[in-house]
Amino acid sequence: MKKLFIFLILVIASFSYLQSQPSGQGRIAVLPFENAHGNMDYNVWCYDLQDSLAKYLQKRDPNEYNYRIVPIDSIEALLAEMNIDPANPQYASDIWKAVEKLNCQRVITGNFIVEGNKILINAYIYIPELQLADPNFQVKNIFKDTTDVLSAVEPIGKRLRPGILKIE
Repeated sequence: MKKLFIFLILVIASFSYLQSQPSGQGRIAVLPFENAHGNMDYNVWCYDLQDSLAKYLQKRDPNEYNYRIVPIDSIEALLAEMNIDPANPQYASDIWKAVEKLNCQRVITGNFIVEGNKILINAYIYIPELQLADPNFQVKNIFKDTTDVLSAVEPIGKRLRPGILKIE
């Protein structure tokens, strides 16, 4: 009788846990931004933009009811394993090999170029199976001082987030 009681408690607890978990949310991978300038000194922004944008989106849905952000360390490990670097000219084509392994419904990434002390940033939501950017959810021509690069994250996140809330 005691074993049956414990079994029933475990079944009820498991059912309650499953009911409290979000269902149907999409997996979103935020990838490093491409350094279109080529100067290796700017590579830190590839990862800073990725990390800051992922954190921004996670804060907007902390319980993952609408979407789940693929952990940055999982993405970094996969990119390292596959030897994919945002500074490499082949990054734009190589990244799709990694995306296939991430099993996500949407990908967010972008690019930037630096001229003088200004940075121009573009960000996009991609549909992985098409390897194309969603034309409705793109952020182009965010222009910032190089001393204030990460202030671009909030406007990018605000404009792209509706696109990940509409995943079917």
